[in-house]
Amino acid sequence: MTPWMSHAQRALGRLFPPQSAAGKVLRAGKEAARAFRTELRPVAPANEDEDRGPGLTDYAEWRAQQPPLAPLPAGPATTFLVIVETAAAGDEREAALVQITLDSIAAQVALEPRTLVLPSGTPLREVLPDVEEDFVLFLKAGSVLDPRALEQVAKEHRVDPVRRVIAFDSDRLAADGTRVSPLFRPVWSPEIMLGANYLGRAFAIRVPDARAATGVTLDDHGVWRLLLRSDLSDASVGRVPHVLLSVPDEPQAAATAEDAAMVARALRDRGENATAEVAHGIVRVRFQPERWPTVSIVVPTRHGRANLERLLPSLATTDYPGFDVTVVDNGGESDENEAWYAGLDAGIPVRHVWWTEEPFNYSRVNTATARSTSGEILVFLNDDTEIVDGGWLRELVGMLHREGVGTVGFQHRTGDGLVQHGGVMLGPGGFAANLFAGMRPDDDSLIGPVRWYRDTLAVTAACVGIRRELFEEVGGFDERFQLTGSDVVLGLDQIIHGRRNVVIPFDAVRHFESLTRGAHAPRSDSFASYWRYQPWLAAGDPYVSPNVCRLVEVPRFAAVDDPPPLQLTMAGLGRPWKSDAQQSTISEDATALLPLATITAEEVEQVLATHRATTGRREVRTINWLLPGFDLPFFGGVNTTLRIADKLAREHGVANRFLINGHPANEFYESAIVAAFPGLAGSEVGNYYGTEEGLAAVPPADAAIATFWLTARDVAKTPGTPRKFYLIQDYEPSFYPASTMFAMTEQTYRLGLYGICNTRSMHDIYAGGYGGTATYFEPAVDRSIFHSDGRERQSDEPVTIFAYARDHFRNCWELVYAALSEIKRRYGDRVRIVAAGAKYLPPSADFIDLGLLDYRATGRLYRETDIGITLQISRHPSYLPLELMASGAAMVVPDSPWFRWLFRPGENARTTMMTYEEVVAGLDELVRDAESRRRIAAAGEATIDAAHSDWEAALDGIYDFLCDPEATALPTDAPQWVAP
Repeated sequence: MTPWMSHAQRALGRLFPPQSAAGKVLRAGKEAARAFRTELRPVAPANEDEDRGPGLTDYAEWRAQQPPLAPLPAGPATTFLVIVETAAAGDEREAALVQITLDSIAAQVALEPRTLVLPSGTPLREVLPDVEEDFVLFLKAGSVLDPRALEQVAKEHRVDPVRRVIAFDSDRLAADGTRVSPLFRPVWSPEIMLGANYLGRAFAIRVPDARAATGVTLDDHGVWRLLLRSDLSDASVGRVPHVLLSVPDEPQAAATAEDAAMVARALRDRGENATAEVAHGIVRVRFQPERWPTVSIVVPTRHGRANLERLLPSLATTDYPGFDVTVVDNGGESDENEAWYAGLDAGIPVRHVWWTEEPFNYSRVNTATARSTSGEILVFLNDDTEIVDGGWLRELVGMLHREGVGTVGFQHRTGDGLVQHGGVMLGPGGFAANLFAGMRPDDDSLIGPVRWYRDTLAVTAACVGIRRELFEEVGGFDERFQLTGSDVVLGLDQIIHGRRNVVIPFDAVRHFESLTRGAHAPRSDSFASYWRYQPWLAAGDPYVSPNVCRLVEVPRFAAVDDPPPLQLTMAGLGRPWKSDAQQSTISEDATALLPLATITAEEVEQVLATHRATTGRREVRTINWLLPGFDLPFFGGVNTTLRIADKLAREHGVANRFLINGHPANEFYESAIVAAFPGLAGSEVGNYYGTEEGLAAVPPADAAIATFWLTARDVAKTPGTPRKFYLIQDYEPSFYPASTMFAMTEQTYRLGLYGICNTRSMHDIYAGGYGGTATYFEPAVDRSIFHSDGRERQSDEPVTIFAYARDHFRNCWELVYAALSEIKRRYGDRVRIVAAGAKYLPPSADFIDLGLLDYRATGRLYRETDIGITLQISRHPSYLPLELMASGAAMVVPDSPWFRWLFRPGENARTTMMTYEEVVAGLDELVRDAESRRRIAAAGEATIDAAHSDWEAALDGIYDFLCDPEATALPTDAPQWVAP
């Protein structure tokens, strides 16, 4: 290896962000240049002198690590009324407590709230009719607001003006002034609110909402009633994850019979029939549907007789009017085992079926058996569970009938009474874990008492209930999981569909974990988990505060040196961890990549000679796809590559071989491909190195297809392939400024490869501008995800604008950000701006930053969007505008001749010059003119329906082109030269 190559390897250690296109290219180059196996190294403790494990246990230490709160930028002011509740008017000590609270209100930075001091029990109807402020807070005497508390609430309101309640974190003031016992709140969790007012007084509520709740008094009981009676949702309740309120350190009052009666009344007022009683210090609610639906209980077992002899008789104690039980047994059908079932006296009818399919797949066992039953509700129970409360099924089914609830389970206890499962959280070990595992049911925690109801990302399938139609809507349990993880994904699918998963905290179903099949999880399940958990591992678990360590099941304070969960995930998968920090320059990257992008004129001539010698139609039976390393298979060019391969396999029997540039990571990429397209399971996946020796080792195939500019050079140099193609999905030179990087990328269009072009404009560039032989296809969108069904926007709601927040050169993010900031300045709370794609927003931005999302969740987001903006300046508009148009959003896009095949100015999109003033003008026009917005959105959706709604039809011509490119190439009228 030459010293120059060693320098290249060192330079490649400083790459672009891993999710960027440049980062993907450069990582691929790095892996090819290294050409040796990367060894997995364990993650070292943050402080090697003190292996304390993740997180912190000391509140003062955690507080010392917190950065200062960001100030509120200039703009329209949110106004506040703060009502201070006093328990004993005229009492000297109470007067002192009131003064403490008033002093903290007077100390608020940048805002001057109005204050009222009122006695406990005052009816709010006597106070609020003439209030003109935006928000009201209800504080107890002795409470202390952080000086920036109202400023932070105002910022949350400015960012998202649909918020009607804005909650924040709190702690307690000990007698000596020490701050103790913080409570870190999750996102809106209506089921927690059933049993206890988990927000306490740490929230601000819009004055009209407080005014509308009748019968509310100024006390703990009344404030709880106010929150229960308000029609709140995850969209209308915001969270500021900072400790902004300190309350007197008093014993937390247990719920009372009066509280239980109030909860039941509040639910009845909302049209929900329920009984309520006090149990273990909280209100226990049992919902009563008008009709009890039929229930089918599925119990998988490996002929665990001891388990079944415990579970089935306990099921016989169930007090429910109509349920059936099916045991699915994969322990081996035999006369002896049949005789055991025949002699089983469980006290209830039990149907058993034998499962003989191999290899064993727990997800398929449950899904197939459930489909053989008829119950309206499906309940899945492990055989190592036991029913200890006969009312369990009524309680579970009643909760399932709440609007917005997806799955329901119980908090499980171990034999010694400790919590085994309190809901699923994502993060510990880089994967999923059981919240509160090992804690006592009466313990407190940083996120509230263990005995509270919980909304969580998922519940364990050891005991989970779901309505049959919701189960079928998501396709049942995901069969890409062999043994573990599919229950988590069942819950995540509910979240994606806008539903909640509920854990009932009472001791009703016990779980003797891992007695069924042991604790071993197949390695393939870890890879499958990564592809489904990744958005939440990256962005955080919404039901566990960002102030809480994401690496342990028992809540601890987050430490600044905790590794990100994804770092642990990557370690578990044997993948190197990549930082998001951009550290290298274009020049350094070009220097590093020069050895990997070399090709001679003689080698280009050899490509042309090979194509001249390969004449006529030749059926393609094998394809080598050469890809750079990739992180996610669900988006953009990688997804389209796999979609084409899937269609070729299904319709033409093509054997696809996926070769990834770099060191071997076959398990990772095999699982990625199957995660996106299950039909590609079994395809050969391997790696190659971009050296002469590595390319010579690539197996022969009927065709080879490059999928990115670095792999184009590799396809050109690979022997043993009679026809060589280039899947061109963007004008890749424009990924970089005019530079060596640009020149190397542009040169790949002159290698003589047959072009498969994504859009007519890319075809015209390749065929007309560079003289290539090519075909093209029109991109489409997945209409099962991107559609406008159920889209409801109220005329009085703020206008919602969506922007793709990723600061790659071709996205013109600086221009987008500046224009949106001006629109927000002009319209204030009449617009809300949602950004997603990556974490690039500065703290001062008045935008909602959603970060990375599961691609399945983006359709729902787009249906809540009025205006979308994308300013791509490469020759491909990206899939985003098509997906937004399909979802009913009006687009603001560049006025580019390259995009005229999609955008008709003023008709199905608002096109704009690429200047600050004109982009602002385009956005401003659509914000102001609702009729124009609706007209453009309707025309945009019609465009998608007419030409971009069927991927199968869009890709129909590709196979024939692969078999005979010269005869099926499409002509172009474009000029024979294209300026950069």
